[in-house]
Amino acid sequence: MGAFMGERGVLRLAARQNGVVARAQVLAAGLTARQIDRRREKRLWVSVFPGVYRIEGAPHTWLQQVNAAALWVGETGVVCHRTAAALWGLPRFTEAGPIHVSHPTSLPPPEGVVTHQTSLGHRDIVLHQGVRVTTLARTLLDLAATEAPADVRAAVDFALARRRLSLDEFRALVIRSKGRRGVRLLRSMLRIFEGGDGPTESELEARVMDLIDAEGLPRPRRQANLRVAGRWRRLDFVFPGTNVVIEADGFAWHANPISFEKDRERANALAARGFVVLHWTWQALNERGPTLISELQRALERCRLRAG
Repeated sequence: MGAFMGERGVLRLAARQNGVVARAQVLAAGLTARQIDRRREKRLWVSVFPGVYRIEGAPHTWLQQVNAAALWVGETGVVCHRTAAALWGLPRFTEAGPIHVSHPTSLPPPEGVVTHQTSLGHRDIVLHQGVRVTTLARTLLDLAATEAPADVRAAVDFALARRRLSLDEFRALVIRSKGRRGVRLLRSMLRIFEGGDGPTESELEARVMDLIDAEGLPRPRRQANLRVAGRWRRLDFVFPGTNVVIEADGFAWHANPISFEKDRERANALAARGFVVLHWTWQALNERGPTLISELQRALERCRLRAG
């Protein structure tokens, strides 16, 4: 009877873990080593990683592999890096590739797993989708140390824009991570999100001017004040003699519903009066510079044709 009750307990446990169980869990549920071996011999249980088994009939999924890797690394380990990013739904980090896990000691990984030797505190670990995983903040720090800067910027932009992480939480992450790999990149991003040295001298706007100058295009006026719909509005860049405007969109200026609504109101007022407003973000400047220039050139050319 005890073994039967243990069997039912194992099946309930497997259902909670996407169809996989660890050998230690099974033994604790009351099954013996011999019973485990018989199930493996009959292919009722299939080994996924050492000491981790998939129950017959359980669909083979990516999340099941994640659960299996988490069971293999044990209670002192945690899912991390690219795999954690995919669990958090960060853009550019998919469910493809090996499973990344972290452990305080050096563990030789089985096929399909990448291990990182790291000691993490409770503040850096959370239960998410049924597995122990690095927090979103810690995941961003790990990505900053190992992944392409453009991919990290996209992940941070997503986390902040979707309110998965507040600007205060991001700032706290940068402060407490001083000296760690990856924090320099995050610190540079924080300066941009906070507005740099101010709206007229920020790194974001400097990058806009650099890109325009590199193409030999006419220089726009910066921080131009125009009266539109009965209100004075400050525009980031206006090309003299044209209706072409560039708005350098830093996260800090659009990070709350009130700012967002005001942005849309201003954009509508400008569009209704014939202005062409191009929105250039930090990410776009880093990844799509040639496209931004091409769009700007077309807008300026259309303006010249209408004037002619």
